[in-house]
Amino acid sequence: MAMINVNELKVVFPVKGGVKTAVSGATFAIEEGETFSLIGASGCGKSTILRVLAGLQREWQGSVSLMGNTLAPGQVFRGDLRRNVQMVFQDPYASLHPNHTLWRTLSEPLIIHGEQVSRKQITAMLEEVGLPASALDRYPHQLSGGQRQRVAIARALLLRPRVLLLDEPTSALDMSVQAEILNLLNRLKAEHGMTYVLVSHDAGVIAHMSDRAAFMDGGKIQRLYSRQDLSQGIHQEPGG
Repeated sequence: MAMINVNELKVVFPVKGGVKTAVSGATFAIEEGETFSLIGASGCGKSTILRVLAGLQREWQGSVSLMGNTLAPGQVFRGDLRRNVQMVFQDPYASLHPNHTLWRTLSEPLIIHGEQVSRKQITAMLEEVGLPASALDRYPHQLSGGQRQRVAIARALLLRPRVLLLDEPTSALDMSVQAEILNLLNRLKAEHGMTYVLVSHDAGVIAHMSDRAAFMDGGKIQRLYSRQDLSQGIHQEPGG
């Protein structure tokens, strides 16, 4: 059984004078341990799919299953499902509370899930993503963009998720820091056996990270790329 199954997914949003179809009939399956990527221009629907998988976009049509759990529109993720599906957002500064130290930011997911909070455990996770223990007493504005994204990754990994959703995780970073974060994500995936769903508009990032990819345009999946396709480069995207 695939880790993620999406069949005929459709998402529409109300707009003035009618509705806008953000995703139209998307179908794909992702195996455990894969990095599956969604690539396309801004507004093509790829981030909307990610939000459905994260439980953030609750109004949709079609069928979706995660780790053998059949989802229902309107469903709120709870328990193991909420723990096992974590998301890292595009802008690390926006996803970190500006008035909370890293200690509080990293403690909160554990507290919410009823786990014991251990400074040793949180320090170990910070070190795993390349940050010193002393960072725990800092605030987000005292960190660089790359450091903030490492904190966001550490926060997601503290719950030991099986699925990590990555929404343009390096697009707000400069090129040298992008490479560091991508290599970090590849290493963590190998060490923890996670499944990644990555959203990007950058063909180079997709080729570096992915086992397979889907190109989206106009809310639809236009083409699937194999690992071999990606290794040869995406020379011309359909519709682009």
